Amino acid sequence: MSGRFMSGRLTSRRRHGHGREAFELPDTTDLDSVNAAQVALIRLVAENRIGAREALYISRMLEHRRRAIGTATLWQKMQELEAQGRQMKGEAP
Repeated sequence: MSGRFMSGRLTSRRRHGHGREAFELPDTTDLDSVNAAQVALIRLVAENRIGAREALYISRMLEHRRRAIGTATLWQKMQELEAQGRQMKGEAP
């Protein structure tokens, strides 16, 4: 499964309500990049660049992305194993 999820710039209200601050998270194309995005999100909260509520919303999206990648990876592996099984039996693909 490919595609871009949390790419580009996101904006956040500044802590005191004045303007918006842009920040970037890594593209989430695999599980390692989802983990990197979660670490970056935690860092943004620790640096007071975004609030905890906003981080919660983004972390929920990242968790859904992690699950989707895991499901797609499992599905692909199952397809490969089924093809290998058919090949061992001498069946057509």
